[in-house]
Amino acid sequence: MRILFLRPDNEDTELNEKLMLLQKNGIEVLNIPIFKIKCIPYSLPNYDYEALAFTSRNSVICFKEHFLIKNRKIYAIGEETSELLMRMYNTNPITPEKFTSVELARRILEDKVNSVLSIRSKKASEDMKNLLNGKIKYDEIYVYDSEIIRDNINKVSKILAKCEVDAIAFTSSLMARLIGPYISRKCKIIVYSIGPITTETLKRVNNEVKIIESKTHSIKGIIETILVEMKRNG
Repeated sequence: MRILFLRPDNEDTELNEKLMLLQKNGIEVLNIPIFKIKCIPYSLPNYDYEALAFTSRNSVICFKEHFLIKNRKIYAIGEETSELLMRMYNTNPITPEKFTSVELARRILEDKVNSVLSIRSKKASEDMKNLLNGKIKYDEIYVYDSEIIRDNINKVSKILAKCEVDAIAFTSSLMARLIGPYISRKCKIIVYSIGPITTETLKRVNNEVKIIESKTHSIKGIIETILVEMKRNG
């Protein structure tokens, strides 16, 4: 079995260790990054927020005001984001049961937090703004951006057109939006999704493919799902 990942190549060694688990189980892993992550300049609002919300690992990596993390409630989306915050700052972030921005916003409201600064991607959705604006003091800063690698998107499209992989793993809605339309039913490629937002995007851009969604919405979770499906199908 040959599976295609689209993860950025500037991620830390933890990703490589997780992908090695697939290789140890006889799965050939091909990783072609279709975008790279770039930290960008940002300005902090002049406000003393009760809580900070980190929506990805990259938001943690690119946030430079480390002193602000002390003595505040910290929220995080996903296991990887939470683990990185714990490792870097010895803090115990609050995470929603489902790893989506909508569920994070709902959790913030349930906790009756009065003010939150969310640290996000420049390409972030409007979900949190739509749910929180007008209900609490809510602001966002954008600390990183995704720079598309067009040559690699062309390379991936040719691989998919020639049916050169058996499966593909989508770990973000951006990946789904960029690559989803290139998947053809004729190749019978197995499509794995990290979670509901990515799945929704895949369905919107390509209604011909069957999608297997990870029950745990993390890189670790999608790898476990791939292994379970492989054993189930022999």
